[in-house]
Amino acid sequence: MVNCGSGVWLAIRNSPVIRLFHAKTGEHLQDYDVSSYVHHIFTGSQNPARRRKAENVRITALLVSASTAALWIGTSAGVVLVVSISPPPIAPKIAGPPFLSYMGHYDGVRFLIQAHSRVSKLVSVTKDEHIYTDEISEVVISGGKGIEDYRDMSPITKASTSEDLSDKSYLIIWHYPHVEGSKVTLR
Repeated sequence: MVNCGSGVWLAIRNSPVIRLFHAKTGEHLQDYDVSSYVHHIFTGSQNPARRRKAENVRITALLVSASTAALWIGTSAGVVLVVSISPPPIAPKIAGPPFLSYMGHYDGVRFLIQAHSRVSKLVSVTKDEHIYTDEISEVVISGGKGIEDYRDMSPITKASTSEDLSDKSYLIIWHYPHVEGSKVTLR
């Protein structure tokens, strides 16, 4: 469950559907089913384990990024989807198809978290002042068992070393920078 503005997104247990409710009235506003998008990633795979993942998709993690107006969805298949939502304060309805990550976890996504950092860069210098611009960098981190490239359609998941990539826990980090045009004057 995550909230954003006047809406609350709920993942129904053992279901590929998330539901949006109005936070104050409890009115049901939208359903969103991710199973067809996850199935699309595994279409054509000769790997039987991947085909099984696509048959029984569930939502395992949710994250709302209000600064980028995005809902991040982690699934039991290890796939992470990102959908655009309407920004707060209105109820954050989904607008359009998701962005799909072709890198994911071998097993389900355990969690999604967001982190921010701010770096000030010197833009110009005059006799009396230094002008800086603040660059905000944001990352979303997912945690889960294993790491996998879904574009690889081989029947067996490859490992880069003698260790199997599906046996360990991994963090996958998505970085998306944007620039905030605020100027700070220092004398």
